[in-house]
Amino acid sequence: MKKRLLATLLVMVVTATVILTGCGNGGTDSSKSSSDTLTVMCVGTEADTYLGSYKQIAEEFSKENEFGVEVKIDFYENEQYKTKLTTLMASNAVPDVFFTWELSYLQPFVEGGKVADMTPYLEEDTEWRDQFSDGTLELLAYDGKNYGIPTQKSLCVMFYNKKIFADNGLSVPTTYKEFLQVCKTLKENGITPMTMCGTDAWIPAQFVQQIAGGMAGDQLFNDICEGKEQWNNETHVKAAEEVKKMADAGYFQDGYIGMGPEEARDLIMNGTAAMYFMGAWEADNIQNSDLGEDAGAFVLPAYDEQYNNISVGSVDTSFCVSENSKNKDAAVAFIKYWSSLEKEEMLLYDVGRIPADNFELDESKLTPLMTEILNISNSQVGLTPWWDRQFGAGEGVEFNNTCVSILGGEDASTAFDALQQFAEDNANR
Repeated sequence: MKKRLLATLLVMVVTATVILTGCGNGGTDSSKSSSDTLTVMCVGTEADTYLGSYKQIAEEFSKENEFGVEVKIDFYENEQYKTKLTTLMASNAVPDVFFTWELSYLQPFVEGGKVADMTPYLEEDTEWRDQFSDGTLELLAYDGKNYGIPTQKSLCVMFYNKKIFADNGLSVPTTYKEFLQVCKTLKENGITPMTMCGTDAWIPAQFVQQIAGGMAGDQLFNDICEGKEQWNNETHVKAAEEVKKMADAGYFQDGYIGMGPEEARDLIMNGTAAMYFMGAWEADNIQNSDLGEDAGAFVLPAYDEQYNNISVGSVDTSFCVSENSKNKDAAVAFIKYWSSLEKEEMLLYDVGRIPADNFELDESKLTPLMTEILNISNSQVGLTPWWDRQFGAGEGVEFNNTCVSILGGEDASTAFDALQQFAEDNANR
């Protein structure tokens, strides 16, 4: 089997630690550019509160840059973006700058010669290189060369409605048993405990992955990456069965299997559901919803307490430059501008985007929810990237699909046996 990239992030003790997701505005074909236009393609939607800040960065760079270029930035919904980028890669029509996920998602594009090597630029400006938190640049490096620049970090948290908890005499659970009791109490009191999206398979899959990490720690992640453990291991089966039990107990909203991400997210924001397991990138959307000051966050307690504070998480909002770009210097300058201390502070304090840089926080500028999330981040002893980032369109996507099939009624052991067989059948691809 092709050697996989090991990417467990130990103690991302950030003075901060966040994936963009959403539903797009459709955009236009950003591959068509003139020499005076810098084309940029990114994930985001009009429903995302950070979109205005992203556009502001593009507009300000257009006015200030020494290259005389104007940035044209287009946004796409998560799944739409993946399809669009793959199509542009195949036709050698990639925009100058494009958003990427790390690890095995980016690797095929690098191996195909589609992505510019950023190493010389980082070596030329060591101050820029050294500003990034430990372990972040490495997630976008292949064969010792850097091909992408992370601008943010993220980890999964359980968002919750503080008022619903208080009204039902509940407190933040500190053990997995307490978490299940919270769900049971909410259900008995006529409240939907958690909101879940079933149409985007990576969403229930990240919940299964989180619980699996709470059963076996990040050693399970490491062992699978190194080929020492199989996909149909006992922990994966048990974790998926745990989530299926929650579904069967009515702890998710009715019809969740066919519900999209924004529709599911709305249930926590409008007070219909009490909890929502998602990446911390949703913090600003939730903080600015009707939930407001009642929004809180906690880390899901581990099934086995010895594995507390090991969460699903990684870098986020990373950017690459196209190898075919005619504006490479301007493209790198734009990414450097985006990842500057000034812009990273703006994105953190204004729209809750946790930076990939090292800098001191001004806690007086943080919302209560972001303060809670950063405290969670600082308490983590390990982060494991989403499986579809670590293994890409192969086993990673199949893991996601496997989790959804189990929620749909397929036997967990049978489903993971099929995933393991897929991995073996494609070992030499």
